[in-house]
Amino acid sequence: MSTGKIAIVLGATLGLAAAPDAAQAQRASENAVASSGDAFGTQVGTESTGIYNENDTRGLSPLKAGNARLDGIYFDPVASLSGRVRASYGIRVGIAANDYPFPAPTGIVDSELRTAGNDFVGSVALTRLQYTGYLMEADLTVPIVKDHLSTYFGIGHARTVTGDGAVTPSAAFGFKPVIRPGGGIEISPFYAGTLLYKIHSKPFFLTSDAIIPPQPRQGNYLGQDWAQGRSWQTNAGITVRAPLTGRLALRAGLFRSAIERYRNYSEFFVFSDASSTVRHRLVSDPRLDLYSWSGEAQLAWKLGGNPQLEHRLIGGFRGRSRYTESGGSDFRDFGLMDLYGTDPEPEPTFTYGPVNQGRVRQQAWLLGYQAKMPKLGHLNLGLQRARYRATFRDARSGSITSSADDAWLYNATVAVHLARGVQAFIGTEKGLEDSGAAPENALNRNEQLPTTRSTQYEGGLRVYFMGRNQLVLSAFQIKRPYFTFDSSGRFTEQGEARYRGVEMSLTGRFDRLTVLAGAVAMKPRVSGPAVAAGLVGHRPAGIPDYYAKLDLQYRTDILGGLTPTATVTATGKRAMGSAPVKALGGKQAMLPAHAALDLGLRHRFKVGDIPASVRLQVQNVFNRTGWKVVNSNTLQPEEYRRMMLNLAADF
Repeated sequence: MSTGKIAIVLGATLGLAAAPDAAQAQRASENAVASSGDAFGTQVGTESTGIYNENDTRGLSPLKAGNARLDGIYFDPVASLSGRVRASYGIRVGIAANDYPFPAPTGIVDSELRTAGNDFVGSVALTRLQYTGYLMEADLTVPIVKDHLSTYFGIGHARTVTGDGAVTPSAAFGFKPVIRPGGGIEISPFYAGTLLYKIHSKPFFLTSDAIIPPQPRQGNYLGQDWAQGRSWQTNAGITVRAPLTGRLALRAGLFRSAIERYRNYSEFFVFSDASSTVRHRLVSDPRLDLYSWSGEAQLAWKLGGNPQLEHRLIGGFRGRSRYTESGGSDFRDFGLMDLYGTDPEPEPTFTYGPVNQGRVRQQAWLLGYQAKMPKLGHLNLGLQRARYRATFRDARSGSITSSADDAWLYNATVAVHLARGVQAFIGTEKGLEDSGAAPENALNRNEQLPTTRSTQYEGGLRVYFMGRNQLVLSAFQIKRPYFTFDSSGRFTEQGEARYRGVEMSLTGRFDRLTVLAGAVAMKPRVSGPAVAAGLVGHRPAGIPDYYAKLDLQYRTDILGGLTPTATVTATGKRAMGSAPVKALGGKQAMLPAHAALDLGLRHRFKVGDIPASVRLQVQNVFNRTGWKVVNSNTLQPEEYRRMMLNLAADF
């Protein structure tokens, strides 16, 4: 990173530290469970809950699929969105997505950006993260011209540690002015930067056939101390909301997301049997840049004046232009080592090759119709004309390959009131979605995978009871191409995957008890020529039979509201690799089901007139061990027992 960029981070940090005491609104009151409208996935600040997240929703990733939104506006991120500008996000699937224009087959991850108003407020939060990690945050909102101009600033410094001993230090800042010239118009630019430095490469454990490796020792970092990555990540943009007339409104945004990856290492530990002897390999990348411009503009026209029918037409345009560099890597084989020891090696001189260049341009014209009939139901229709163009230049050969697609895309959802508090819904969506990037242990490492067509059908019930408590039951089926390793080690399309399942969400507040419960049961299946040839199995790697999560919070009278919390998660068996195993009679190797329990306490209180909160949580209380499937036959250990302590105050 340049000296200038380091100065920007330090300057923003020092400038905010010297600012008068104030608070970003209500950090002390953040509570993901209490804020959740359903159990399909919510993150508020550093807290998250629900059965889904931005990287895993119904067995797929809405983030990788290109279904991210910022305050409801289309956004194509390549860099992680910093908590310095993001206040929360929610996963929108099923009936929860019915109010969103142009929902997507694999769901939407909608991020809410921080904002500022007329109050001069701020907050600080100190968090002891798992193991020896920590997070320090400070936020400030400053009114400049009452009702017309205010701004938000935020800084943070973190040291995250994982159970395998990998450490990632980071420093982040963000700012977001909010301009309200009048007439309901709001214009809000923002910028967020994160410096990741001295990043330990996170070990990957590679296996094959039916070999389930032994668990590594907690905190025993197997990588090289000199293999420390460094990158600078930014997200910037501007959003606009403007009522143009009494019936016509504009919502628009333009964004840029970028990663400057100065150094990057990946370390792999390859098992040939179930012993603790592994082969140690390392990959080092040259400098690689990734960036994307994206944005959207929508005009909504409110129709009619019938109080029994609220409906509107929506027209718009969205697009993106993404640039991805990959390749040029240098490889090292350090030979055999023991899993329970270390393998310090002298730092070699790496020789990098030229880098590949990938470009994607995609846009769509949008036309939608939404209608709400209070006594009847809700209708959501959408039509898109999408255009996709991609090129890839192989740096070694100089050859250029291209791909293109022009598609009509659609969505249609109907929700009907069957009785008081009971709704039925049915819907379908067809989308042109991303497939992410090839994994780090693929021959085409970090290459942008092609955009593909996806289709979903879904339906279910939503029942309100005892006030605003609700139960949602849904069934869904998603079809899209399936990517995994081919016989040469490239990560490519190897068939079609069908993700069929049922899901449940229960949100309830019963006097002092808050309940948030969710579950999904799936039977995903892969088909195609590679399956017929016995090269790929019927189950997508890493997708469990079921996943369930129960969150409980009970407010007591102790100390004026001390609240014990409990979280139980259960994960079903899942395929370790995508290929059938001859020794298992042509079946795929499976990892066993596992469960975990988290216990904690949270309490809100005041120090004088200052609202504050403290939260303590012990995760994986019984220290259950297991493996996460990152990709086919690519594993990382589940996190061990760990403790988190958070203290926040608003000024």
